[in-house]
Amino acid sequence: MWFWIALGILCTFFIATVSIGMVTGSLARRPRRSVYDIEEAVEFVADRLPEDLTSVVSFEEVRAVLLFHCDYLADKGVASLATADDMGSALVVVPEDEPIAYVLGKVSDSDLQLNDEQVLQILDAESEYYRAIGAFGPMVDLPQDPST
Repeated sequence: MWFWIALGILCTFFIATVSIGMVTGSLARRPRRSVYDIEEAVEFVADRLPEDLTSVVSFEEVRAVLLFHCDYLADKGVASLATADDMGSALVVVPEDEPIAYVLGKVSDSDLQLNDEQVLQILDAESEYYRAIGAFGPMVDLPQDPST
C-alpha cells in the first residue's frame, strides 16, 4: 500500500513540475507587456513638468491631454485592451507629428485652457513615461523616396 501512495505522490509531483515548466517557458518567450496606467502616468508626467507649468496646469488637465493621446493611439491600433495572447505581430509606425496634431486639435476643441507649448511639454513628459514602462520600440528609419 505504501508503494501506491509513494507512486501517486511522485506522479503528482512530476505532472506539477512539467506543467509549471511549460507555463514558465511560454511566458519567458513572450515580449514584456507594457501596461499604461493612467493614474501612474498622470503622477509621472506631473512630477516631470517644469515648475512654471505645474503652477498653471491641474492634474485634470494633464489627465485630459494624456487621454486624448491614448484615444489617438487606440484609433491607430497601437494601444488596446488586448491581452498578450491577443496581440498582433504587425509593425505599427506612427509619424511624430500626427499624434501631436491630433492632441492639439482635441485640446482646442475642448474647454481646456492650455496653449500649444503647455500641451507639448505634457506630451514630452509622457514620452519619458512610455520609455520608463518599455512601451516605445526602436526608431524606424523610413525608406527613401524612390522619386528623388
